[in-house]
Amino acid sequence: MKKILKVLAVLFLIAALVAAFIFYSTNVSVANVTIVNQTIESNKISSEASNLKIAFISDIHYNHFMNYERLERMIEKINANKPDIILFGGDLFDDPSNYPPSEEAQQELITLLKSLQADLGKFAVSGEEDHDPAVSDMIENLLYQADFELLTNEHLMITKNNVTAVNLIGIDSQIGGNPDISLAFENVDTSAYTIVLTHAPDIVSELPLNNIDLVLAGHSHGGQIALPFIGALSKKEGAIVYSSGEYTINQTKLIVSNGLGTTESDIRIFADPQCHMIRLTATGGK
Repeated sequence: MKKILKVLAVLFLIAALVAAFIFYSTNVSVANVTIVNQTIESNKISSEASNLKIAFISDIHYNHFMNYERLERMIEKINANKPDIILFGGDLFDDPSNYPPSEEAQQELITLLKSLQADLGKFAVSGEEDHDPAVSDMIENLLYQADFELLTNEHLMITKNNVTAVNLIGIDSQIGGNPDISLAFENVDTSAYTIVLTHAPDIVSELPLNNIDLVLAGHSHGGQIALPFIGALSKKEGAIVYSSGEYTINQTKLIVSNGLGTTESDIRIFADPQCHMIRLTATGGK
């Protein structure tokens, strides 16, 4: 009898641990955004533009699992870090053909995105979900109303303290979009620190890396379910080679975010939602 009770106690403990793990993965982890603080030094950053703070987010996937309250809490945490610039890597809505966003859902997302605060601007590129016919006609207008500028195969220069801080190049999604790398890089002065913002990270193999300092991408969700030392259990087209985390390719740094939202299933295991908070600092200056 004692042996049976011990076995039952062990089984009960295992069942309780599994239940707790499932609860955490489906209720806590999915809503708890991790701020990933990173400092990048470069002699391309002038002393006047040093300590530029960039918040990079991606893959909101609103209107299915991601709701107003969850995203609002994430945005409060991002704003508390006071970024100078906010970059968004695409996918506003989740599977909009099957979950078409109502006018109410669109207005909710505008309100939430508008509440993101960045003195030097907010910029975005499209993901494959943003090209879905159910939402493609209204994405740019939605972003505009939320004070985001959509960059589609184009570039601009961002200034801080009246000097050039960084080149920002936005390239359309490799998956579902129409990326035009040549057009995006037309007349770009790469003597300044150059950032490429795109959705799917595997496009990095097609980029002129000699002219790029930093690539920011999302799309993968970190697999949503990952294992220590193994990584994502499932990889998406466009994020097969580079699925999560930080990579150095030649002299170019690639950061792949887990994103904020979830898709297909509302679960995250060892792949928490992320906002990368990147501080660019001068080393030597100009």
